[in-house]
Amino acid sequence: MAIRFHNSLSLRTGLLILLAATAQTLLLNLYFYDRTFEEQITQSNRQIEQLVSTVENTAAAAAYLDNQELAEEVTRGLASNDIVSVASLTSNSSMVVRSGQISSNQNIIRSFNLTSPFMPGEVVGQISIHPNRTGIEARASEVAQVYVFTLGAHSFCLTLLVILLLHWLLSKPIKNVAEQLHEIEPGSDSRVSVLSGHKDDEVGQLVSDINSLLESTELTLDAERRMRQYVESLEKRFRLIFEKASCGIALVDNEGLIVLSNPVVDDIVSTVQPRLKPETIKLFELFEDPHQIELLLQQAKEETTVSQDLKLMRVEGSSRRWLHAIFSPVRDENNELLIECVLYDISERARREQQVRHEAERDPLTQLYNRRAGTRFLEEALQKCQKENQPCCVMLIDLDKFKPINDTHGHEAGDKILISVAERMTQTLRKSDIIIRWGGDEFLVMAMPSSQNLEVECIATKLIEQIRLPIEIATNVTAQVGASIGIAIYEEDGYSVEELIRKSDLAMYSAKKNGRNQFQSYNDSCDDSLKSAAR
Repeated sequence: MAIRFHNSLSLRTGLLILLAATAQTLLLNLYFYDRTFEEQITQSNRQIEQLVSTVENTAAAAAYLDNQELAEEVTRGLASNDIVSVASLTSNSSMVVRSGQISSNQNIIRSFNLTSPFMPGEVVGQISIHPNRTGIEARASEVAQVYVFTLGAHSFCLTLLVILLLHWLLSKPIKNVAEQLHEIEPGSDSRVSVLSGHKDDEVGQLVSDINSLLESTELTLDAERRMRQYVESLEKRFRLIFEKASCGIALVDNEGLIVLSNPVVDDIVSTVQPRLKPETIKLFELFEDPHQIELLLQQAKEETTVSQDLKLMRVEGSSRRWLHAIFSPVRDENNELLIECVLYDISERARREQQVRHEAERDPLTQLYNRRAGTRFLEEALQKCQKENQPCCVMLIDLDKFKPINDTHGHEAGDKILISVAERMTQTLRKSDIIIRWGGDEFLVMAMPSSQNLEVECIATKLIEQIRLPIEIATNVTAQVGASIGIAIYEEDGYSVEELIRKSDLAMYSAKKNGRNQFQSYNDSCDDSLKSAAR
């Protein structure tokens, strides 16, 4: 874009200099005009004094001698001068001689005493001069005007010269630099060239600095361009990782609301909450135990990373899903705390682990807990009862008349009886109760209270009634077994699982001794019966 003349620096600089010079010249002209005018008036007065001094002796002689002709000659000579309007000579004897014409404004009179040429100090007359005020002032004004005009012309020429020099030496080079700089595209390799004659002055230094700045700008823009390309490449890669990741990635705010999620999380949300969008749902609404999620998020807010396997909320018609969740604190560009949540689907692994655990803990025939796993669960249940100060009981169940059936009909029939007994026990007892195949045809049960009243006898009676119902072991062939149950009740501290099992075993032995197909709670007589049998 070309700089218009009325906006150019040279015009504005020249106008400012012209205005300043004009103002200065006017002030100086006023000063010098007055001064020159006064000097001309003063000079005229000195000339009058000089004229008088040249004729003073002749005028004194004319006054002393009362010589009128001589006096007229003196006055005519004085009046003939341009600066004198009227000259008059008077003597002490009243002789008055006047030459010239008095005008209306000749009110200024200059008088000079005449002393006797023969007797020094004696005043013999007087010369009076009426200055030609109009002529003197006209001459003084003319001289002052010439002086002022000369000064003004000199100031104007000097100002014009300064403007031209400024334009040639400063404004024009700067304008040339500005126009070149305007044509250069940011980041290009173009540079400003310096005018000849300005390489080593301030303009040359300015051009050098501008070129250095352009070079620095080019390097900076080039570095920023490379950095931007690198950042864009990283963003694409990170977005690709984020969107194509096999795990779910989400950012959760302080309220647990999902503020950012990848397609895996979106798929989880659409599966669990199909009517809700990810940005309108809270994370803990996706899992079976929301309170557990809130605790994990709270731990993550304390600037720690936590992880745990979690059960996803089950959807009707689909299999159970497990997620391994990692919660980490992060801060956004506004330094606000967010929680990064990474979710791995471990459903298959959890199912395999559950299957392995099930096979390790369960009896392969009855699917009840085996003896090793059951003992561990008994220990945990007993600790819970001790902590909560609740009663519980252990029942050792031995099947009556099982061996004859097994020997007569074979092991397959025996297996069917064991499976049926296990199913009936599972249906009779509560889910909180622990049922163990203790070995052979023995089962062990730990019954937990539904309230502070354990109702042990009611539980044992129901078990005996269910176990002795007929069992089909082959087509149109049924068999019937009974159950002898020994009961040991935990009611005070100090009891161990081993002690409870031992006492339930003694009570079961006592039940068998007393006729089978019944239950017996442990008491001191059970120990006595065992001792009698041993003898």
